[in-house]
Amino acid sequence: MVCRCIGMRIQQAREELGLTQQELASRLGLTQAALSNYELGKRRLYLANLEQIASALEKPLSYFTEPAVDEDDTPTWSRYPLR
Repeated sequence: MVCRCIGMRIQQAREELGLTQQELASRLGLTQAALSNYELGKRRLYLANLEQIASALEKPLSYFTEPAVDEDDTPTWSRYPLR
């Protein structure tokens, strides 16, 4: 759940900068496949990785770790039920 939400935020920030997965992956020293798996929530992100990604995307760490809030003040992460 959380990995998927963080991955969506990575993708959103990457697209805001107009970067492809390959371009960002190269900046981070990752393969495009690894970055894709982060964005899809299929690969666990460690704090050190997330800090590096946040820096490359010019975003504060909180952009990825704190849920966005919907119009009704509901955290967006609550849309994803626990399994």
